[in-house]
Amino acid sequence: MPIAIVQQEFGGPEVIEAAEVAPLTADDLAPGEVLVRVRAAGVNPIDAMTRAGGGMAAAGLVTLPAVPGWDLAGVVEAVAEDVQDLAPGDRVLGLARFPHPGGAYAELAAVPAEDLVPVPEGLDDVHAAALPMAAMTAWQAFAETAPVRPGQRVLILGAGGGAGHLAVQIAHHLGAHVLAVASAGKHEWLRELGADETVDYRDAAAVAALAGTCDAALSLAEGSRRLALDAVRRGGTVIALGGGADGLAEEAAAAGVELATTHVHTQREWLLAVMDLAARGVIAPTVSEVLDLAEAAQAHRLLEGGHSTGKIVLRVAPAPES
Repeated sequence: MPIAIVQQEFGGPEVIEAAEVAPLTADDLAPGEVLVRVRAAGVNPIDAMTRAGGGMAAAGLVTLPAVPGWDLAGVVEAVAEDVQDLAPGDRVLGLARFPHPGGAYAELAAVPAEDLVPVPEGLDDVHAAALPMAAMTAWQAFAETAPVRPGQRVLILGAGGGAGHLAVQIAHHLGAHVLAVASAGKHEWLRELGADETVDYRDAAAVAALAGTCDAALSLAEGSRRLALDAVRRGGTVIALGGGADGLAEEAAAAGVELATTHVHTQREWLLAVMDLAARGVIAPTVSEVLDLAEAAQAHRLLEGGHSTGKIVLRVAPAPES
């Protein structure tokens, strides 16, 4: 029997456990779907938020029981009759059905073909699974929400995290002067990724010196919207992830700063755009922790500890040959 991580109640990491589940087959596929044998699943902050009852659960989009996760990479096992562009044996990656349940923390997943693209040459399964949601979040922020122009000063708060380190690379690629805020131990790595300046979020003087110096700021770290607003000059933009404006809308308006929010979702054009960047070596994910699928609860604990570098990925062991 195949294994999946199953959640029966909302709560802490302990509520997600490995369990045997009914096998998916080609007969279970709806039109337009692909059966993927998952080799790796990316772990994202929204996974943990939803597990706890927030995120997509609070939005009413995920109900229980559920198989968590959206980012995945693997091999096509079967396709529905109407799927023309993929075939068994193809290596694929994608963001499955987000914001609706994706079921990525599993050995087998049924995924819309539209949500999948070929894995770029030279990218292994673990690094492929690290890319979709984080890279598309950064791409949406800097290519659509507040398009970055060469020479702009762009501040990234939470630069050492999954979306943050890819945002550094994308902003650098777009020609920005990149200022990365993260703990001091990540500064050398962030400069290697393209950051022009690095700031330790615990250095009050350095943080204060950012005030009014940036054209745009991407707020990825929890509680960083206030700092982002202070750092952006009049006429600039603060980009935050989803949700409301944390009561800053009036202050932003008074300061002449645009307050924009991104709402990443599964969109093929964005996925193709970031995979093109990955194929050309413009972006590359850093994976700091790789755990087995059965260790999903530990992966969530590490993620919620707030100090991981880059991405955490679950590795799904290949099924034994019969």
